[in-house]
Amino acid sequence: MKIKVFKIILALCLCVPIILTGCSDNTTEVNDAPTDNIEEQKSENENEQFTIGISQLVQHPALDASRQGFVDELESQGINVEFVDQNAQGDIANAQMIAEKFVKDDVDLIFTIATLTAQAAKQSIEGTDIPMVFTAVTDPVFSQLVTDMNVTDNNITGVVDAAPIKENLELFMDIKEDIKTIGIIYNIGESNSEVQVNQTKEIAKELGLELETVGITTVNDIPQAVDTISKKAEGLYIITDNMVASSISLVAKLAGENGLLTVSADGTHVDEGILVSKGISYYAIGKQSAVIAKQILVDKTDVKDIPVQTSPEFEKKVNTKTVEILGLTKEHQAFEGAEFVGE
Repeated sequence: MKIKVFKIILALCLCVPIILTGCSDNTTEVNDAPTDNIEEQKSENENEQFTIGISQLVQHPALDASRQGFVDELESQGINVEFVDQNAQGDIANAQMIAEKFVKDDVDLIFTIATLTAQAAKQSIEGTDIPMVFTAVTDPVFSQLVTDMNVTDNNITGVVDAAPIKENLELFMDIKEDIKTIGIIYNIGESNSEVQVNQTKEIAKELGLELETVGITTVNDIPQAVDTISKKAEGLYIITDNMVASSISLVAKLAGENGLLTVSADGTHVDEGILVSKGISYYAIGKQSAVIAKQILVDKTDVKDIPVQTSPEFEKKVNTKTVEILGLTKEHQAFEGAEFVGE
């Protein structure tokens, strides 16, 4: 009996290493298989050909810079993309037709530049699986693109172009300590602009500044609007309004002739003659948007896991010629740390 028990125990001892070895081998196989699949899938995604429809509201330096940043970033990452560029020429009906055409062509992703094109594309992608990435939108919640900056469950996300309004208004006070009134010209048809005007009113009040606003409906209204502002204010604040931006050289020229200090939320405006800006880089937020597009298309990240993003940094720029026109000097403390352009 004892011999029989001993034989059983011996047999079990011999079997245990075999079982453990077998388990070890199986475990290795189970762990290796998904890793191989992930690497194969990643390689397939990187080599995949994508089509991206780009819908830009209107051509002006800021929006052009956003588009270029988007294209440059995707190309630098080696993503295989065919870009289909369309410009709505400032017409919301065109923006709607462009978005519908992109959906009909079943593009892989729609990139919208500016609020009105984003709103048009939102309607068109409803009921489809086409993702949308927006940029140059100031308040996507107010514009009803997303319900919350962190809730992107409608297959829509992007990068906002909100500028530091308080810091821009303080620039006026740094340049002219006793300044009392500043003005804003804006397109009454852009929700993007309405948001900024309301925010600026609140912040100006906190700083003890008076704010004069003039609403316009076409670029032809701009000369009269600048004339009106110059009779009531000492400075003109340029918000990220697409209609004003499309004629920013004219705005800068008229403001200079009327002795208005000009501060902009957009650095590209300084290149066109606006005095100073502490704002976002539209090229940078275009690149930031491209990173999101890559996450969606190549990495297959679900849009609902990509919150709306803001620009991580701002740039300060000063136009040298406008400094001279307004009788200022580059050494003014308000321009400290700025990049000077227009030499």
